[in-house]
Amino acid sequence: MNTPIGLQLYTIGDETRRDFIGAIRRVAAIGYDGVEFAGYFDTPANELKAALDDCGLRAAGTHVHFPKLRDDLPAQIDYSLAIGCPTILCPFFHAEERNAELFERMADFFNETASTCRDRGLEFAYHIHGHEFVELDGRSGMDILFDRTEPGLVGFELDTYWVERAGADALTLFREYADRCTFIHFKDAINRVDWHDTEIGAGIIDVPGILSAAADSAVRWFIVEQEAFTMPPMESVAISLANLRRLYQESEGEGQ
Repeated sequence: MNTPIGLQLYTIGDETRRDFIGAIRRVAAIGYDGVEFAGYFDTPANELKAALDDCGLRAAGTHVHFPKLRDDLPAQIDYSLAIGCPTILCPFFHAEERNAELFERMADFFNETASTCRDRGLEFAYHIHGHEFVELDGRSGMDILFDRTEPGLVGFELDTYWVERAGADALTLFREYADRCTFIHFKDAINRVDWHDTEIGAGIIDVPGILSAAADSAVRWFIVEQEAFTMPPMESVAISLANLRRLYQESEGEGQ
């Protein structure tokens, strides 16, 4: 397997809040290649780096919300460098205004942020969250973000669940922008009615199709995420990893 698989730690939020380092060690024991952070719980960078090294996990990326990117970027970069995290990602921005100017401003902000990250040796990406597909005079907010951000500078994290829930097709979107998508958030749903989360490969998302399309693409990491559960979260993330690895191996076999 060429593309590593990580877990977005937001998935096991209760575990990380109780025992951040212990939760990371349990993720490693399950067999994940790395983790994507959603906060550090005031953990000193040297302690987190030591824990990652000790359990053999890689830092795939870290989600840093817009206010911290705007007001505290140098410190966020310093921390990422200290723990060996190569990519900072913006997970979301509020879009109450719902106009083209907002998306244009955010695209410009992403270009500036990514440029600063690149100067320090890091990559930057934006996590697609669904609200970007609002129609604005014949084009969507997502179109503006793709068109106005600089290729090779700003990457995107395609979230399969949120793209589909917004009414778009994740596979079609990935095929169109495969060279811009540096991360894929694999997140699945039981159905298209209540959109209740389920383990990767157990729902309605075309995971095999996306995996096949991702072969030899710009994707750095496959990331597992889940927010709602029908079993203990640590059991769910173990099933998702096993399913995703199996489907990935099958997609590689079909490509040979």
